[in-house]
Amino acid sequence: MNRLFKRGSALAVACLIGLTGCVHKIPDGAFDVSPDMMAQRQIESRKFSGISEEEILIASSNVLQDMGFNLENSEVKLGVLTANKQREATNAGEIAGAIIMAALFRVQMPTSKDQTIRVALVIKPAPSESMIGTLYSGASKASDPETSKSAKGKKTPAPAAEVLPESFIVRVTFQRIVRRTDNSTYAETIKDPELYQEFFDKLSKSVFIEAQKL
Repeated sequence: MNRLFKRGSALAVACLIGLTGCVHKIPDGAFDVSPDMMAQRQIESRKFSGISEEEILIASSNVLQDMGFNLENSEVKLGVLTANKQREATNAGEIAGAIIMAALFRVQMPTSKDQTIRVALVIKPAPSESMIGTLYSGASKASDPETSKSAKGKKTPAPAAEVLPESFIVRVTFQRIVRRTDNSTYAETIKDPELYQEFFDKLSKSVFIEAQKL
């Protein structure tokens, strides 16, 4: 019994040593952001100033609903919004290709049937110096903190500087999940710059209206 226990213990130790030896080192640069990823992030992000996070979230939900999306979740405290909409995904070229494959090779090729377009929006405080262009900036004026001199040459303290408005980065991503005729699915991120430009153009107007309470 003791021999069996010792053998079992030795085997367990050997397995652990073997597993430890199989751990691979993470390649250098595995977490580096490529230029393409940075460019896509720029397309997906915009900076807004002079408006609260809640007002941006309300404006965003209004824009998405105008674009035909159904709201799923909206968390004001987290600054997160998700929505989706259903659309057909039939493609004439894809169907023609499937017909040719069936005629020539007697192979049934599944084609796209319908799709779910999902959108995820995240709002987070912007760093003091951001590379993202500002779409909307609320009116605010800050006084020069330097002291000024009066006509008699006496130094008088300048008016206290006003607190600058908060700034937020809005990042949105669009994804589509396509269902084929054989009920298989695939997902992909939509990278069309025009779609993101359309969204942010509408959001800029909606944010202005929300801030002005028109």
